Amino acid sequence: MLRNKVHHISISQINNEVTINKFGETQQYTILEKIRTTPEKGHAVLNYLYINPGYEEDFERVFLNRDHHLRNTEGFQSLLFLRPKDLYIHYVIITIWTDTAAYKNWKSSREYKASHQKRGTKEGADHNIINRSLSFNISVDLSSEF
Repeated sequence: MLRNKVHHISISQINNEVTINKFGETQQYTILEKIRTTPEKGHAVLNYLYINPGYEEDFERVFLNRDHHLRNTEGFQSLLFLRPKDLYIHYVIITIWTDTAAYKNWKSSREYKASHQKRGTKEGADHNIINRSLSFNISVDLSSEF
């Protein structure tokens, strides 16, 4: 289990299932994609994406068929792409980095800009799929220490 005691966030995984507890709310997810083993600690970015009803399959297809720029990025440790167990709950994409600086370097990289250049625009694959107004992210340091 990864956790941040100060902000009351924890992530646990059993087989292909993940439980996220944040601020006293617990949600269950199924792993659709996993890149590398989840580390013992790191800077985690949890991207909560609200998918417009009826576009779930489109979203999964687009995300799973994306370019995989992260794999060779310095400081990248792992990724989990999670489908919610309940309807109308956010999908979650968790990336874990060695530290905050590694994540910031990724965000300012040429590869990030190339893979996100059309995001949220009419030309972007996600235009009708993701409701950006209802989506958000959480960025927090996590560890397996109790």
